[in-house]
Amino acid sequence: MILSMAGFALGDAFVKLSSSNMSIGLLLILMSAPGVVLFAALARRDGQAVFSPRYFDSPVVMRNVVEAFTAISMVSALALAPLSLVISIIQAVPLIVTLGAALILKEKVGIRRWIALFVGFFGVILMLRPDASGISFGALLALLAAIGLSTRDLLTRITPPSIGTLQMSTWGTASLIPAGIFMLPFTGPHDVPSLSGFAIVFCAAMANAVGYYAITAAMRIGEVSFVTPFRYTRLI
Repeated sequence: MILSMAGFALGDAFVKLSSSNMSIGLLLILMSAPGVVLFAALARRDGQAVFSPRYFDSPVVMRNVVEAFTAISMVSALALAPLSLVISIIQAVPLIVTLGAALILKEKVGIRRWIALFVGFFGVILMLRPDASGISFGALLALLAAIGLSTRDLLTRITPPSIGTLQMSTWGTASLIPAGIFMLPFTGPHDVPSLSGFAIVFCAAMANAVGYYAITAAMRIGEVSFVTPFRYTRLI
């Protein structure tokens, strides 16, 4: 989980850099393609089928749909809002995941964690800074991304163990490509990036690939209520 948070933190910084001169739709496509190739190659090396009927299992399908909408929300939030605000709001994820682990996965959560959940939710409301002018659109997108990330992680937990982590990583990353294509008509113009622009996107892709694999493995191997608090290392 700590490795995952380090990867996503670096990836967010590179996405923020890229979003200043690249449309969101194009950024999603260019960022996901290298990850798909990497995960597919690693899956093949380990003897895991890249294309499998297990792709159509309900948890996998739901996870990939959630992944696509979450990616749109997250990248849009990074483009519209300050990086520090987005990352702060994303810290609602440990609270939502712990709540889901208790209600859906039936993990035991003590009274101190319940108190922490409500205190944390109040902290998220403070970071959203609602006032007479309303909450900023970028902050709302970040909150939607936090809900999406939490849902994805819970779906990861209930996915059958027979489906490999590399398979899940391949399919989840691939879901960003149709998400990017969907966003293309709404996020133009689509100028061809410079060489440095491609380099930044590639760095974002590799950092996010490390984070994505690591968090998928963490949510499948460790107890949810134990590994989830380590998400806060992302703030560093």
